Amino acid sequence: MNATDYMRTIGKPIAYYPKLAKPLGGISSAILFSQLFYWQDKATSDLGVYKTRDELEDETGLSHNEQRTAIKKLCERGVLIVTEKRLEHKTYYKINNEKVNKVLRNFAKFMIELPRDINSTHLELDIVDAEMATKSSSLDQEITTKTTTKITTNIIVAKPQRQKRACQIPDDFEPTTNHQDIAVNENINLDNEFIKFKDYCLANGKKYIDWNAAFNNWLRNAGKYQRASPNNKANFMTLAERNRAVLESMRG
Repeated sequence: MNATDYMRTIGKPIAYYPKLAKPLGGISSAILFSQLFYWQDKATSDLGVYKTRDELEDETGLSHNEQRTAIKKLCERGVLIVTEKRLEHKTYYKINNEKVNKVLRNFAKFMIELPRDINSTHLELDIVDAEMATKSSSLDQEITTKTTTKITTNIIVAKPQRQKRACQIPDDFEPTTNHQDIAVNENINLDNEFIKFKDYCLANGKKYIDWNAAFNNWLRNAGKYQRASPNNKANFMTLAERNRAVLESMRG
């Protein structure tokens, strides 16, 4: 037999008021209270409903020790009256509705006067649940709003910058010290190459994102072409001239 099939044979699940766990001292207290409250209008004695510990264990799943602790907490709060008839070997449990109403009002901090008769107990429990649900809903909405705002803010902050677009050569574009160093290393005339580079780009409508990098490539290619030229010897600088040019560029 599967576990789920077995569960159908072991009885019905019980319901309790989860919101009563805190004011009544815990989940066990709330479970026991809810079960005894269910039996109140079915009691045949003014002392309340008669239940044995074994019956309560079968109905709630609470062990004798758990029942003893829960009963103690409920009695301390005045919401449960326990009467033991030793000669009859019976224990009666009666819900003190007035105390229940007081405990719930204090816990929920009600600002209105609530009815105190037994028929109004369900109504008061509904009011407690409604108020708790309203507070919970408001809190959830506040948390959601703050979280959404925080996430939106983070998205705005983390939004990537707009990517640069290629454009034609700027009017104020001029060679840099880095271009001078490349020209010296490649043994080429920077001014002549810059004029040729600028004319070529304007004549062909060239567009680049990074014009400094584009001119770097132009200078390196110019040096490569010059080294491959048959007239390379005539244009080649001596080592001393090259070192002198490097020093002058560094001083400049």
